[in-house]
Amino acid sequence: MKLEVESIMENIMKKLNIRLTSQRKIILSTFIENMDKHLTVNELYEMIKDKNKLIGMATIYRTIEILLKNDIIVKHDFGDSVPKYELGIERKKNHHHLICKRCGKVIEVSELLKDDFQKKILATEGFQCTGYTLKIFGYCDRCRIALLSEKNYIQDIINKII
Repeated sequence: MKLEVESIMENIMKKLNIRLTSQRKIILSTFIENMDKHLTVNELYEMIKDKNKLIGMATIYRTIEILLKNDIIVKHDFGDSVPKYELGIERKKNHHHLICKRCGKVIEVSELLKDDFQKKILATEGFQCTGYTLKIFGYCDRCRIALLSEKNYIQDIINKII
């Protein structure tokens, strides 16, 4: 994993036209090490604070802005008013998110839309699509089952009253 992080970091350094300070390296490597997660700023800070006590929230926010501007990370709004960030490079580009309305779980899926989706938009609408996000809200397996149980419980109470 360490070799993979270094390799990805090298690719990013080539892409960026900024100085990669030690603080930025730590923040970036944390994103790379957690490339399968969607991190809030607070979660990122909790992961980083033990690595370098000098990195504060202001540094994290400034670095996030730089990484966003350079398309290194992606910002998501999953409907809970807390922005979440994920590594935007070295990943499948247009993956989609299934978001549980009850527990907030985010499930990444890909290939929900046909590969020619962007070409069809260009052909039918004359619109050049450079990327997209798809968020589908609903209930994960655990919450769906729990909601059914709650509904049945309430129905049982109503039936006993009537």
